[in-house]
Amino acid sequence: MKKIFVIFLICFIGCSPLEFSRLMGAGTERFKEAGKTYTKVCDLDLFSCYRRISLELKDMGVSFYRGSKREDFIIIYNFTKVFLQCSASTEVAIFFTESEKIKTKVEVASLNYPLAEFVSLKIFECLENEEKDYTKQ
Repeated sequence: MKKIFVIFLICFIGCSPLEFSRLMGAGTERFKEAGKTYTKVCDLDLFSCYRRISLELKDMGVSFYRGSKREDFIIIYNFTKVFLQCSASTEVAIFFTESEKIKTKVEVASLNYPLAEFVSLKIFECLENEEKDYTKQ
């Protein structure tokens, strides 16, 4: 047991307290509290909604930082290829809340307001776009 604790301590000795809390899953509140949030309710179940958004983000060439479908959020960064008014480390959070069996509320939030708007427009457009076949990717 001591070995596990020592290894854990060594791994995180170089992390700042903020980064440590982010790695442990804390810190998503800042997006909703201090950031700009765009919301849309779509007629998709949570799984389909998450899949469409993930594929759209992959097409945009952004990097996934943390979160998952199981955690009902994802945090992404590295938008410099598609949005020049941000640094590579600027983050966007996307939250998923299944309100009914086939309805999911999607919230896109960032501390960079223009980036939040840009990403929300892209995400909401992909949720409405039925032409792209998301089942084959």
